[in-house]
Amino acid sequence: MSQIFPYRGNAVIPEVKKLDSGKFMACFVIHEGKDGSGKLRYQRKAPTNEFDSEDEAIAYILDFSGDWIDQNPM
Repeated sequence: MSQIFPYRGNAVIPEVKKLDSGKFMACFVIHEGKDGSGKLRYQRKAPTNEFDSEDEAIAYILDFSGDWIDQNPM
Protein backbone atom coordinates (compact mmCIF):
# COMPACT_ATOMS: atom_id res chain seq x y z
CA MET A 1 0.00 0.00 0.00
CA SER A 2 1.15 3.52 -0.77
CA GLN A 3 2.09 5.92 1.96
CA ILE A 4 -0.81 8.15 3.09
CA PHE A 5 -0.34 11.79 4.08
CA PRO A 6 -3.33 13.12 6.06
CA TYR A 7 -4.15 16.82 5.71
CA ARG A 8 -7.24 18.68 6.98
CA GLY A 9 -9.55 15.68 6.94
CA ASN A 10 -8.22 14.39 3.61
CA ALA A 11 -5.68 11.78 2.60
CA VAL A 12 -3.06 12.47 -0.06
CA ILE A 13 -1.83 9.24 -1.61
CA PRO A 14 1.22 9.61 -3.89
CA GLU A 15 1.70 7.27 -6.84
CA VAL A 16 5.22 8.20 -7.95
CA LYS A 17 6.31 6.35 -11.09
CA LYS A 18 9.82 6.03 -12.50
CA LEU A 19 10.08 6.64 -16.23
CA ASP A 20 12.41 4.89 -18.66
CA SER A 21 14.44 8.13 -18.76
CA GLY A 22 15.19 7.75 -15.04
CA LYS A 23 13.01 10.74 -14.14
CA PHE A 24 9.97 10.48 -11.87
CA MET A 25 6.40 11.54 -12.50
CA ALA A 26 4.09 12.65 -9.73
CA CYS A 27 0.70 10.96 -9.91
CA PHE A 28 -1.58 11.06 -6.87
CA VAL A 29 -5.10 10.98 -5.48
CA ILE A 30 -6.85 12.90 -2.73
CA HIS A 31 -9.59 11.12 -0.78
CA GLU A 32 -11.85 12.28 2.03
CA GLY A 33 -10.89 10.95 5.46
CA LYS A 34 -7.48 10.74 7.11
CA ASP A 35 -7.13 7.07 6.17
CA GLY A 36 -8.13 7.50 2.52
CA SER A 37 -11.30 5.43 2.83
CA GLY A 38 -13.64 8.25 1.82
CA LYS A 39 -14.83 9.61 -1.50
CA LEU A 40 -12.30 10.47 -4.22
CA ARG A 41 -11.88 14.25 -4.39
CA TYR A 42 -9.04 14.68 -6.93
CA GLN A 43 -6.93 12.45 -9.13
CA ARG A 44 -3.90 13.21 -11.26
CA LYS A 45 -3.04 10.36 -13.63
CA ALA A 46 -0.99 12.19 -16.25
CA PRO A 47 1.26 14.87 -14.75
CA THR A 48 2.97 17.48 -16.87
CA ASN A 49 6.11 17.69 -14.69
CA GLU A 50 9.05 15.29 -14.40
CA PHE A 51 11.41 15.24 -11.43
CA ASP A 52 14.99 14.11 -10.88
CA SER A 53 14.20 12.21 -7.69
CA GLU A 54 11.31 10.49 -5.95
CA ASP A 55 11.66 12.92 -3.03
CA GLU A 56 11.22 15.91 -5.37
CA ALA A 57 8.09 14.31 -6.86
CA ILE A 58 6.58 13.70 -3.41
CA ALA A 59 7.43 17.25 -2.30
CA TYR A 60 5.59 18.58 -5.37
CA ILE A 61 2.59 16.32 -4.68
CA LEU A 62 2.32 17.48 -1.07
CA ASP A 63 2.71 21.15 -2.01
CA PHE A 64 0.13 20.97 -4.80
CA SER A 65 -2.29 18.89 -2.73
CA GLY A 66 -2.08 21.19 0.27
CA ASP A 67 -2.90 24.19 -1.90
CA TRP A 68 -5.73 22.34 -3.64
CA ILE A 69 -7.28 21.17 -0.35
CA ASP A 70 -7.01 24.69 1.10
CA GLN A 71 -8.81 26.11 -1.96
CA ASN A 72 -11.46 23.34 -2.08
CA PRO A 73 -12.62 22.74 1.50
CA MET A 74 -15.18 20.03 2.21
